[in-house]
Amino acid sequence: MNGSAQSVPGTDSAEERVLAVLRRTTLEIVPEVEPALFTPDRTLSDLGCNSIDRAEIVTLAMEELGIAVPVHEFHQGMDLGTLAAIMRKQL
Repeated sequence: MNGSAQSVPGTDSAEERVLAVLRRTTLEIVPEVEPALFTPDRTLSDLGCNSIDRAEIVTLAMEELGIAVPVHEFHQGMDLGTLAAIMRKQL
């Protein structure tokens, strides 16, 4: 993680890695997202990502992490911290 990322209480380095990948992927897909707004308590929708953006972000993040998460694990309105925790389980 870069120096501007904050460590989140209750997360481990693997979860922080997943959050970093999600952040990078989000900014790649939706470059107009303000990086400071990317926090574990926000959702991709909060950041202005539409359903296609969200699907691309999750898919690219899973590819980069080399994981596969069953679709039924994801829920509308899931915050980034929860999303990262679900992905971390697959590492």
